[in-house]
Amino acid sequence: MHIEFLVEEESMEKALQNLIPKIVGEEVSFITHVFQGKTDLKNKLPTRLRAYSHYIKSDWRIVVLLDKDDEDCVTLKTELDKIANDAGLIIRFKEQNSSAKSYSH
Repeated sequence: MHIEFLVEEESMEKALQNLIPKIVGEEVSFITHVFQGKTDLKNKLPTRLRAYSHYIKSDWRIVVLLDKDDEDCVTLKTELDKIANDAGLIIRFKEQNSSAKSYSH
């Protein structure tokens, strides 16, 4: 398996480089792509995901990590799901528990 992480800042990349090998082991490869903040990632995401849809392999996963900031998490997730769907990608995780819609800070 291979995982592509799309993150909004370098600090998340550094955290993932330390955490991911401990979580998934060495048999899973991964790479992080750092953007210049949340706005940059969200603006470039449609093009990036359309590109992935042309060559992604069945054992690949794409993970988009964004800070919630002041946005409603359900609205943000819906926006990201739409971008992925419009790009022709399959969303593997769907929220099953409607009570998980709010997060505490």
